[in-house]
Amino acid sequence: MKKQNNYISTIKPVTQQDLYDITLKSSNSKDKEIFIFEKTDMSDLFDKQKAETLRKNFLNNNIKFNQITNTQSVAKFTSNKEFVNLLMNFRYVPKDIYTIDDEILIFDNTVAIYNSERLLIIEDESFAKSQKQLFKSIWEQGHLPNLEFEYKPNHSFYNSLDFFNDKMQIIVWPDVDAKNSYKGMNKKEVEDYIVNIIKSDSYYDDSTYIITIIWDMDGDRMVDIWKFNENHVDDRSGPLGDVRLYREGKICKDLGLASGNTLLILGHEEKLRRQSKDLKSYLEGPEPNLPLEIMNGKDFFE
Repeated sequence: MKKQNNYISTIKPVTQQDLYDITLKSSNSKDKEIFIFEKTDMSDLFDKQKAETLRKNFLNNNIKFNQITNTQSVAKFTSNKEFVNLLMNFRYVPKDIYTIDDEILIFDNTVAIYNSERLLIIEDESFAKSQKQLFKSIWEQGHLPNLEFEYKPNHSFYNSLDFFNDKMQIIVWPDVDAKNSYKGMNKKEVEDYIVNIIKSDSYYDDSTYIITIIWDMDGDRMVDIWKFNENHVDDRSGPLGDVRLYREGKICKDLGLASGNTLLILGHEEKLRRQSKDLKSYLEGPEPNLPLEIMNGKDFFE
């Protein structure tokens, strides 16, 4: 063991108990978030019953669990669906971007590095911070791996739909739960439903383009309709936006106007618009690269 200022490091032969202890400590993370460079061949080092106990502790403490792997397919590893769907986020990163030689667990001010022979624990705020920064940088270069189990992140979205009302473009993001209230409707019926709302309200007459979120509320058909128009205020901040919320086609004033996921979508749409040469190239281009945690990669009408 070495201690200098606030720096502590411990290296020892690895045991199941040591891995259990450090993972248990991470399941009580003060920051409520852990980061793991995962090696699948390390799974045999951990007692499966103890692992399930730890997953319950992560769930009870609501600890977000971020995992990067070099493996393109992740096999089913637990029967605890709540743990997987409420806490876990996955990314596959090829070895030519970052090779995971040893499993690395990062949380709070602690970094644990281990393989089949040795466990190294480093407790240092600065080092842990730099390792988190490295993890997040690599995370952004990753992709969702092939998951050999059911994975349904909370409130994920289908790929966006695009259509026109006369010359005005309408972009639609369906929440995965929208299937409950829009079931039985085909693409044209959804388009007509949204267009009829827009045409019935002169509020949208000055719109240049529209971004719509469709979702479900206790079986009711919900729509957030965000209008954007050219900004004539000379502050170069881009189009002006405003929103109205509808329940079953009628204005709804007793609910909030945007969830966190909606704000993420709007933010990424605006980022893409600013990166585009002009408004036309933005609207005609691909959909924004949204965080994988809220995308299921499927089409709404499949």
